[in-house]
Amino acid sequence: MRMFVRSALALAVALTFVGSQAQAQLTVGARGGVAVSSVSLDISETFTKENQTGFTGGAFLDFNGGLLGFQVAAQYTQKGAKLDINEITSDLSLANLEIPAVVKVGIPLGMIKPSVFGGAGLSFVMSCDQGAEGAEVDCKDDLKSTEWQGIAGADLAIYLGGLSLWIDGRYHFGLSDISEAVTNLKNKHWTFQGGVGFGF
Repeated sequence: MRMFVRSALALAVALTFVGSQAQAQLTVGARGGVAVSSVSLDISETFTKENQTGFTGGAFLDFNGGLLGFQVAAQYTQKGAKLDINEITSDLSLANLEIPAVVKVGIPLGMIKPSVFGGAGLSFVMSCDQGAEGAEVDCKDDLKSTEWQGIAGADLAIYLGGLSLWIDGRYHFGLSDISEAVTNLKNKHWTFQGGVGFGF
């Protein structure tokens, strides 16, 4: 028991020391990758869906304060799903401007820092197309102009002096409906991105 307590105290002291040695740093960067998206919908009809893959990318501002941090971004994301309702197949394709903001908890380990984070984001609809392939119609007017979403994920930053490399994975889940006509229609998607940042 004493050995366990001593080990735990030694680890806590080491983490505190490492965190105190990490200087606060502000990073501006750009990243891009893939978004794997779908939707959730509560209806009585037979309903199935498949994931849709698209592009996501944009700019981010990251504050590294040692053990704690904060990040805000602006990114373009392609979302949607392949839907089958009562044996009628339809593709829903969306393009959104997303503003995510997350609070981060990480462990500085020399030149690398793994972190987990959580937060929320505001998404603006830029375009919407729905229908069978080759016969899509504009559905932007059928959607609400904004959408709130929750965010949870993790990233890894590699600091190389004033330059940093980033790997980022996160899950976005809808907190508000996206449709004006259909209730309980919400977006959900994963994003996996890589990027580069410049420290100040």
